[in-house]
Amino acid sequence: MKKLTTAAKNRIARDWSEVLSDYTIIKPLHWVKRYGPLLIGVYMKPVYGGEHYVPIVHTHSLMTVFPVISLVCPLPMYDARGREESISFIRHSQEFQYIAAAFRSQYSAILTEPITYAAMQQWYDASIRSATDYPVQAMTDAVLLSWWCNEMQQAEALILSYSAMIAIWPAAASTRFGGSAGWEQRVRAQANHEQLHHTATAELTKFKLDTLQDYGLISSD
Repeated sequence: MKKLTTAAKNRIARDWSEVLSDYTIIKPLHWVKRYGPLLIGVYMKPVYGGEHYVPIVHTHSLMTVFPVISLVCPLPMYDARGREESISFIRHSQEFQYIAAAFRSQYSAILTEPITYAAMQQWYDASIRSATDYPVQAMTDAVLLSWWCNEMQQAEALILSYSAMIAIWPAAASTRFGGSAGWEQRVRAQANHEQLHHTATAELTKFKLDTLQDYGLISSD
């Protein structure tokens, strides 16, 4: 088998753009949609040496300075057996209507429904607690989102919960950011509503996404 050609990638992008009609393609096979201070992304991740791709849904927070659009809280599309859905170009060409229908079924919330603060926090928490790595960025994003939405008590609860998790990580993992105390200090330093809004605006400009439509984030109120 061969890597996806430019023509194949263009066909894949064209087909998926019809499914992701409210999303903006920012680079080959990567789409985003803005919900307040967050981007929800869909990335066709190359696998098997670039011969297949796996649709990955992810988040990216605009509330912290980051050099690239990150793939935080990644959710791969799954097949009927619960395995990552690896798609070759031949299969894409022959079965895309079925692949798209399965994607719509699994991820209807990011296609047809408003995104709520509560839903995002559930997404963050589930990803953090099931992570096989050390999801410090997702922890930070979850806390900052609570502050953005004026959920102060929830933010404090998350800091306590995630600090306890960080405290039991191996030293090699936690020392990069000063352990639980260092992480808490840095995340609290960002607990300024004006600063969060300023950062989000600056990040959109940096990534040349300041013209993106904001579909808004529904608070829990």
